[in-house]
Amino acid sequence: MCVAACSKQVLFWDGAEHPKLHKILKSIGISQFELDTCSVCEHFCEVACPRLEPAARLQPLAQMSVRALGALGGGAPNDVIRNLLVAARGSGMIDGALMIDSDRAGNTRARIVTSAGEIAETTGFQMIWTPLLDALNDAVFNLSLKNIAIVSTPCTAQAVRRMMDSTHERLAPYRDAIRINLALFCTGVFQPNAFREMLATGVNIPLENIQRITASPREGRLRVQLWDGTTREMDLNEAEKFTRAGCARCDDYLGESADIAVGLVGAKDGYSTLLVRTPIGQSFVQNATTMKLIETVDEVDTDALARARAEKDRRERAQAFDALHVLMLDALRDPRKRAEVKMQFDLLYGRPRSISKKEDYRYAGCGDCSGC
Repeated sequence: MCVAACSKQVLFWDGAEHPKLHKILKSIGISQFELDTCSVCEHFCEVACPRLEPAARLQPLAQMSVRALGALGGGAPNDVIRNLLVAARGSGMIDGALMIDSDRAGNTRARIVTSAGEIAETTGFQMIWTPLLDALNDAVFNLSLKNIAIVSTPCTAQAVRRMMDSTHERLAPYRDAIRINLALFCTGVFQPNAFREMLATGVNIPLENIQRITASPREGRLRVQLWDGTTREMDLNEAEKFTRAGCARCDDYLGESADIAVGLVGAKDGYSTLLVRTPIGQSFVQNATTMKLIETVDEVDTDALARARAEKDRRERAQAFDALHVLMLDALRDPRKRAEVKMQFDLLYGRPRSISKKEDYRYAGCGDCSGC
């Protein structure tokens, strides 16, 4: 979101773990120096970042098992999301959506869709990192969309929630244009190159042979469906080591900042779990139900949802302890790092102190970038 919100458009992605800043050189005579591209800036990137200040976490208003009906029928999360959006577009609740699409070569991209047909043909989330919000400015300012649905991962949904909750006047065009914030359950996303390496070592297939990727935390398996209809599997724990670095610190598996979150955990067989967290989310579910594009049943394994959330918490804490141990060893050689060790020790062992925004930015902010 920081790249989309940057008023100077000097932040950009190049596939790294964190956005990069354009360098601008100024020449005066024979001297050359680098300009501060962030000078005289209101720092909208900080306003939108869910790592610098957490986004609101919303409690579910309703939870159910759901499956898509009709020509796009199925129980997979992407099937459910597509039918929710097709129904919303048909009834005029949205005029477009930001979604993740992929081609037959396995390359993913952010896509703006404005018709039911375009929504139907979009593949949806494939667990491969894609800077979805790079397309937000195009949707808001070039296409002038006024009621946008954003379908993303929980970390990106947090960034969208930060934008929607912002009261800054200059961010009003984004806030006014976003109609609904949807997320899919997520155990982590893969960098494209790391994903290719994982496929080669785990299931021995090239990326271009893959049609769909799904993770089943309940069974601890990552399933890869090929274009020829066959399916390959690998251990989910083995796959997680190929995810982005920021995923290790993410504690939101269930899309707690989204209006609607959809995933497999806790669902009845052949269905997906759907969590509704806001009244706008309820209206979208009711609309799709009325149009007979989804079927819902009040059958969800709440214990499975609780375990999935707890597993995220445990993983985050384990990663933090590992990082602390490494930092302590570094501090033995570099005394300048001892203050950072003390701060992290206090945070982990329950002796918190107030942290300035500058400290938070260095120690718990961009270093944990999720790539939203």
